[in-house]
Amino acid sequence: MKFERLEKLATIILILITVGAFAIKPVHEISPNPLGGAAIDKILNASSYLILFSLAMYYWKGFLYVGSKGIFQILLLTIILFSVLWSADMGSSLTYLRGLIRIYFLAIYLAMRYTFKEQIRFIAFALGTTTVLSIIFPLIPSFGGIHTAPELAGMWAGIFGHKNELGYMMAWSAGVSLHIALSESKHRWLRLAIFGLSICLIILSRSTTSLMIVLTMIGLLPLYKLSTNSNYKLQIIAISFVLMLLVTGSILIFGNAETIVGTSGKDLTLNGRTDLWEPVIKQILERPLFGYGYAAFWTSPFASNIRLTYEWASNSHNGFFEIMLDLGIGGFFIFAIGLIRYFTMALYRVVFLAKKPEDYFPMQMLVLIIILNISEARLLTPSWNWFMYLTTSLTLTMESHRARRQASLKLAQI
Repeated sequence: MKFERLEKLATIILILITVGAFAIKPVHEISPNPLGGAAIDKILNASSYLILFSLAMYYWKGFLYVGSKGIFQILLLTIILFSVLWSADMGSSLTYLRGLIRIYFLAIYLAMRYTFKEQIRFIAFALGTTTVLSIIFPLIPSFGGIHTAPELAGMWAGIFGHKNELGYMMAWSAGVSLHIALSESKHRWLRLAIFGLSICLIILSRSTTSLMIVLTMIGLLPLYKLSTNSNYKLQIIAISFVLMLLVTGSILIFGNAETIVGTSGKDLTLNGRTDLWEPVIKQILERPLFGYGYAAFWTSPFASNIRLTYEWASNSHNGFFEIMLDLGIGGFFIFAIGLIRYFTMALYRVVFLAKKPEDYFPMQMLVLIIILNISEARLLTPSWNWFMYLTTSLTLTMESHRARRQASLKLAQI
């Protein structure tokens, strides 16, 4: 019993480190380092590696088993490891690779030891903690959690150093807390309070993308509810209605693009991103099969011409293009297969298994990940985005295997 409590405490610490609750950062124009200096990051990284290594040694059989079931995720990691051999900047590849391996180990551990229901509660606690901290620290005058640069003046960054990062994390916080609040009555008031605070922080950060994502997640909840009805006709109607809504919404958005982006203070190039994508695609076609190596392109001489024109570009600002830059078309193909498999498992859960709002979260999370990576490069990075995708994908895989095994045992008993 004592070991189980200690293990849960270690799990919470690992997730808090991953979400950034301990590395509290003032706004970037003040300092790029967390409170306590750059040494804090080293201490947190070393602590997480030590905890994960201990858990991997204790549960080594389970780690191997889960890894063998998540074949496409592990195959993708294998390609990433080998990409160091042809990396355009080996130093950068090795630096980012350490963090990525940590994310993989944590995702495998969570999928091995905890159900999705248990995981989402750990995650809700971690996100709720960052929400509260992002309210408290900007109110401290000496901290600097609110942007002061002219173009961002007055926008909240919370504990994440930048207003976009705060908005992005609060979208996760709002989504998770709302799903748990609707799924159970225990501590519902607290979940709804965290949801409300998350929305307030999104508004204070002025992150329109994050706010639209949350509103979309809320709007889809009634539609998902129809899919639990045993009448297959209602299932077909619900799915068809969602598809029609998406198509209609796309037509309205593209047909009134000038008006929409004008009201949000943006332009049709997504603040220069679409202009950036043209030279990025040209570079992808220069090395289409294997790419430039993991996290190597933007610090290599190959990116020098692009960086001269787009000084603000430290990545391609598109997660899918970034994978092709790193691993080529082959690596992207492996990722795409894993993504499609995730989608099929999440869709099966919605249509045939879902009983509570939290059961719909894997599908909504996939929508969130895709939307974010249209204008941001948050795939295959040591980030919360990749952690959530990888953990949920592996957990859905393990639940699918358990369900098939139980079905086989029942057939054997007949």
